[in-house]
Amino acid sequence: HGRPVVFPKQWYQRRVRGYHLGTVAFGSCIIAIIQLIRTILAYIQNKTKDSQSEFVKYLLLCLQCCLWCFEKIMKFINRNAYIYTAFKGSAFCTSCKKVFGLLLSNVVRVGVINCVGMFILFIGKFLVVIVTAILGYFMMKNDDDLYFWAIPVLIASIFAFAVAHTFFSVYEIGIDAIFICFAEDETKNDGTPGREYYMSKNLMEWVDNSGEAIKNLRRKKKQQKAQARVGKSNDVASSKQTTPMYPDLNEMEMTDK
Repeated sequence: HGRPVVFPKQWYQRRVRGYHLGTVAFGSCIIAIIQLIRTILAYIQNKTKDSQSEFVKYLLLCLQCCLWCFEKIMKFINRNAYIYTAFKGSAFCTSCKKVFGLLLSNVVRVGVINCVGMFILFIGKFLVVIVTAILGYFMMKNDDDLYFWAIPVLIASIFAFAVAHTFFSVYEIGIDAIFICFAEDETKNDGTPGREYYMSKNLMEWVDNSGEAIKNLRRKKKQQKAQARVGKSNDVASSKQTTPMYPDLNEMEMTDK
């Protein structure tokens, strides 16, 4: 109809360059500062490992552990904050605040999505590596110039895993983006006239069914643990009943004789 065709990739690149370079730089700067502090602590720990006391040694180890956990948390929040910025256009701090609230109010769903998504992505990567190894085996086993075909197949499998990990990371970001949109839609809307959900019914049912499946697995594990405890207590009670509290008189008379 005479309107110019807008390519989403080029449009978002121009939007990032024009409005959100500071957001990208600020999020990266936070991670870089944390990694710099960890590097400085590791340097101090390496230089003073012979002269430091046990208290200082354990203190540095605790600081390294806390900074490692903080870095992982900030990377997770950064990734979701970038997703929120992509479809809302808000600043970095505002996106972090909104995303933290969304993730905190959907902790169970976040665990479900991460578990199911990681398992599916792992299966995909595993299948890519297996198919590559099988094809490499059938291609190289009949080659007379190769005396040992296992090493080329292994190298090809490693490269296949690297490529699969790169491509499946895009799907991982897509899963996180869909979940953030799902949580935002559920927060803003309630399904009433005028505030209808934008998500599909299949997505809503899948998320709810996944949550119920995880809850059922946890219930079964708790029931199995309770049954195991009851079985142990019954075994202990039966063993106490079978062992006599007093010695047998007949055995004592036989020993005296």
